[in-house]
Amino acid sequence: MYINCWQYNTRSSLLTELLIQLGYPAPRKGKSIDALLSKVREWLDKNRGVAVALDEFDQLDDQTKIIYDLQMINEEAENPIGLLMVSNQHPTRITLDPRSQSRLSCKTLEFHSYNAPQLENILQDRVDKAFRPGTVPKKVVEQIAETVAENSGDCRKALTLLLNAGRKADQEGKNKVTINDIQ
Repeated sequence: MYINCWQYNTRSSLLTELLIQLGYPAPRKGKSIDALLSKVREWLDKNRGVAVALDEFDQLDDQTKIIYDLQMINEEAENPIGLLMVSNQHPTRITLDPRSQSRLSCKTLEFHSYNAPQLENILQDRVDKAFRPGTVPKKVVEQIAETVAENSGDCRKALTLLLNAGRKADQEGKNKVTINDIQ
């Protein structure tokens, strides 16, 4: 299961979304945290364990309480919840209560920024799939890759630059994307 914590950044909204993804109907009115936790536990007792990816974990309002809640469920339920916490922040910058931290057996997997050749490969693959042949010259792909690699290495930024350059060229009625279309 996947939950974007930017969208569901409170205990209540996260647990409600988890229940919806588990197949429960959305509650008509606010339920207490205990009632939501009880429903999750009930589901785990009747079904198999589940893995939950908490993307943008650093955006949660109360990380400690949520982790504590989910770990308590693991101690009480028949089947466990496996957690994958994804964050742009280094784990040392995320502070959890010592009780919550001790319950987790975390392994950190760090993804480094992309370099220019890696970005170029990703962008070229996208060009091949999303643009008409010959509309995006190699020099445009190289320029975007180099610019982004020097500044952040963030692939999303490179893809956004490519998309915006393509849109600009299209709006101006051009047959090809040019270096000038990169913003």
